[in-house]
Amino acid sequence: MQTVAVLPRGPFSKGRKKAIERTLSGVEVLDNAAVLPESEEVEYGRFVAGSSVLVGGKVGGSRLTYVSGYSSGWLFNTSRKFFARKSGVSAELELEPETYRIEIDTPGSGLLELPGYRLKNGVLLLYTTPGYRFVMPKESMTLETKDGYVQLSLKLLEKGMEGRVEQYPDKKRYVSVVLRGKSVGDILFYQEESGRFGYEFLKEPTLIVSHEKVLSPQALQRAMNGFIGLSGHGEFTLILEAGKAREEMEFTVEPTWE
Repeated sequence: MQTVAVLPRGPFSKGRKKAIERTLSGVEVLDNAAVLPESEEVEYGRFVAGSSVLVGGKVGGSRLTYVSGYSSGWLFNTSRKFFARKSGVSAELELEPETYRIEIDTPGSGLLELPGYRLKNGVLLLYTTPGYRFVMPKESMTLETKDGYVQLSLKLLEKGMEGRVEQYPDKKRYVSVVLRGKSVGDILFYQEESGRFGYEFLKEPTLIVSHEKVLSPQALQRAMNGFIGLSGHGEFTLILEAGKAREEMEFTVEPTWE
């Protein structure tokens, strides 16, 4: 399991930064548990954070604004909340398989829904459990246009999908394929000619160490070296578009351990 530390920025965050670093240096990460140096009061539950651009300009042309209204702004409106399910005193924090959701777009807007623990000082130990079963009503989409049609064929993989886009007749018209989540979307394919694409969710289990007043989609994006995309479990939508023609297909990603 890999570990990602999400640290605060700015001169007024020294206390939270030290608390995160202290926990990070003392925790022992096993395959199915995180072990603290000594027993502490902890709560188990889910951390949810949502973020949208409050000030900024649009990214890209107007024809793609349906994806999520991407903005390149520097000021975000962010909400955070930890929903506790149970509490106790323990040093060994079990990392039982749980569903999760990460959605982050280009500027850092998005959504986090992560299971894990909150310590008494506000430090979070959250985690992701890969294991995906893609349940789709069909593995192809056909989009009729004013002068032909577009065929999208899908192949489901263990941690994602592959797709092929074919245009009939074979002519130059821009075709886009977008994966849409609860909050943002990610462009899987966008070109004038027939072609292929691939898309995978996060492969490796990850322990995220941060603070309840620090963690956000844009902060996690920085810690994950600029991660952009969607990963996790639940409902998604695949959107196929060519010119003014458009078709949507909703599907579900189920956990493999249930």
